[in-house]
Amino acid sequence: MLNMKEYKIYSISLSTIVHATEDKEKVKSAIFNIIPRNLVNKFTINEVNVKGHYGNPITILNLEINNPDIANEIFEFIIKSISKEELTLIKNNPSLYCDDRSIFLRIDKQYAYLGTIKLSFLDDVIKIKINVLNPLVLLSKL
Repeated sequence: MLNMKEYKIYSISLSTIVHATEDKEKVKSAIFNIIPRNLVNKFTINEVNVKGHYGNPITILNLEINNPDIANEIFEFIIKSISKEELTLIKNNPSLYCDDRSIFLRIDKQYAYLGTIKLSFLDDVIKIKINVLNPLVLLSKL
């Protein structure tokens, strides 16, 4: 298994959009289900209220973790929670999941609310950005 101490993860951000038809507290719960339980009370999710393309109210939720030790702990939790098939998908398709400084994951919002971390290519997702030293090397070790 991957030794997370060998890799430098600087920060992690989790963000999503809450539409007017969604329960904001449930969406917050979905975000918190992506991080270890022992860390949930240490963070506050930032909220920004905006208008959608057609004037509909939208809330953007964002959780920023800038402590490298905690970011590493969260990344390890996410990696251990994703299915082996999805890890293989990430590893075999690095151009879909990273650039030269970051790894990008899109987690199904509904599954996250139910406590399962599952990748999604749809729009209703929680976006995760992991800032890391040499993401291609890290992905190859998954």
